Amino acid sequence: MIDQSYLDSAHLLRRAGFGAAPDVIRAAAVAGLDSTTAALLNPPSDNLASQDDEFISRLAALAPENAKARLPMQAVKIWWMHRMLMTSNPLVEKMTLFWHGHFTSRLGGDGTDMLEQNKLLRYHALGNFRTLTLAISRNSAMLKYLNGNQNYKAHPNENYARELMELFTCGIGNYTEDDVKAAARAFTGWNIRADEFAFNPRQHDDSTKTFLGKTGNWNGNDIVDILVAHPATATRLCTQLFAFFAYPDPEPAVVDALTKTYYDSGYDIKAVMNQILRSRAFYSEKARNAVIKSPAQFVVGTIKMLGIEAAFDPQPGEITNDAGSDAGTSADTAAQNTLAFRPRLLGKGGGRMKDFKSARNPKLARLAYLPVAMRSMGQDLLAPPSVKGWDGGEAWINSTTLMNRVAFGERLAQPRQTAGLLEPLVAKYAADHGVSEAEAWVGYLAEALGPLDLTTSTRDTLVAYIRDDTGNSLTAAAPRVLPAGNTRRGPLQRARQEQARYLGLLPLILGTPDYQVC
Repeated sequence: MIDQSYLDSAHLLRRAGFGAAPDVIRAAAVAGLDSTTAALLNPPSDNLASQDDEFISRLAALAPENAKARLPMQAVKIWWMHRMLMTSNPLVEKMTLFWHGHFTSRLGGDGTDMLEQNKLLRYHALGNFRTLTLAISRNSAMLKYLNGNQNYKAHPNENYARELMELFTCGIGNYTEDDVKAAARAFTGWNIRADEFAFNPRQHDDSTKTFLGKTGNWNGNDIVDILVAHPATATRLCTQLFAFFAYPDPEPAVVDALTKTYYDSGYDIKAVMNQILRSRAFYSEKARNAVIKSPAQFVVGTIKMLGIEAAFDPQPGEITNDAGSDAGTSADTAAQNTLAFRPRLLGKGGGRMKDFKSARNPKLARLAYLPVAMRSMGQDLLAPPSVKGWDGGEAWINSTTLMNRVAFGERLAQPRQTAGLLEPLVAKYAADHGVSEAEAWVGYLAEALGPLDLTTSTRDTLVAYIRDDTGNSLTAAAPRVLPAGNTRRGPLQRARQEQARYLGLLPLILGTPDYQVC
C-alpha cells in the first residue's frame, strides 16, 4: 500500500542517499521519518572500511606489471562505485559525492592521491566545515591540482588562493585581486614532500598581509579561518547544500535559517544537514521531483531501487585472474557463470581498460561497466571537467546523454546483468496484489523506480508490450525453465523472447521524462 509515509520515506532515501528497494522503504516508513533521519545522520561504523585496502589492491593487481601507474585511476573509480552501491551509510556516501563536486580535483595517471582525497572527503563528510577546508587545503591531490606544491616565497602561486575564494568559500564579488595575492602569500611554503603535505618554513612569506580588510602576519590556517567565518561563505554553502538535497534557488528565509545554524553550531555540517532533512521545505511539493538526476544518482539509484545490488558485489577474495580460485567457487561453476572482465569495459583515465588483465568474474565485469556508463552520461568520477566541477541540473540532459541513459537501461535489461534477482521480487508482488505476471512486472517496476504515477493508458500499453498478440502472457506459451536436455530451438527461443520482453520494460521506463528527476 503506497501511502504518504511511504512516499515521504522514498523521497528521503532518494535524496539523502541514492534510493532504496520497496521493502527497505516500507521498513523506513514503519520506523518513521524521525528515526530514519536520525539513523542517516548518525550512521553505524563503516561496513566497508575493513575491506577497502584489499579491494583496491586486488583491483590494482589486474593492471599489467609494466603499467606506469602504481594505482590505476579506473581501479579507484570501480572501488567508489562499489561503495555507493553497498554502503550502510548512504548519506555519508552522498555527501562524499557532493564534496567531490565542491572541492574538485582531477589528476591523471596514478590514482593514489585521488583515492586519499576521496577518503578524506568521506571522513569529514558530516563533520566541521572549517576542519574539512583546512584538511583539503593540505591535501596532496589538491596541492598538485592547483599548484600549491609550487607556491614559494619568491614566486607565490595564486591558483589555490583564487579557487578557495571563488569556488570553495565566499564566491565571486566578495574579494579583490589584492586579497588573492595576500592569500597566496599566506599559503607559501605549503608544499609536498614524499607525496604528503609538508610545511617548508624557508619558503613561507611571514611578512604582514592585509586580507579581506584584516591585517596581520597571516598563514594558511588564518586564511581558512577568515573565509569560513565570512557571511558570504555561510550563505553560499548553505544554498548549495539545500539545492543539492532539496531544490534549486531556495527562498531567502530558508537560507537565513540554515546560516544561523551554521554559525550557532560552529560550522557543523551535520547540524545544517539535520535542519535541511527535517524541514518542511524538504518535504514540500516544490521539492518533489525537483532535482534532475546526476549520472551517479541515475546509475546507482536504478540498481538500488531495483534491489539488485548483489549482482554488482564482488567480494575482495573474488577479484582474481583465476576463475577457479574464487572463494567458495569451483572452476566449473565459475566457467558456467563467466562474463569476462574484458579490457574494453574499463575505459580511459589513468590505467586504460585495455591495460587490465582478464578476470573471469561476472560481478566485477558488471561493476566495472558502471563508471563507464556514468562517463557516457556526462559524469566521469574523479575527473570533473574543470575546477568548478559539473554544472548539473539541466546540463545533465541533452540528446546524447539521454540516449546513453536509455542505453544503460538496455544493458541492464540483459538477463545476465540482473542475475535473476528481479524475478522473485516480481513474483511476490504478483502474489501480494493478486495480479498476472505481466501486470506484476509493470506494477513492481513502477513502484520500485519511483513510485511512478503511471496513467491507466500507460500501464495498459506496458502490459501489452509483454503479452503476445493473442493477449495472453508469454508464460502461457513457453516455459520459463526448459527441461534438462531439451535443446529444441523453438522453446528455447520463446523462453529467451519472454525474458527479453519482461526485462525490456526497463529501458522504456528509464527513458521517460518522469524518471530523469527525483
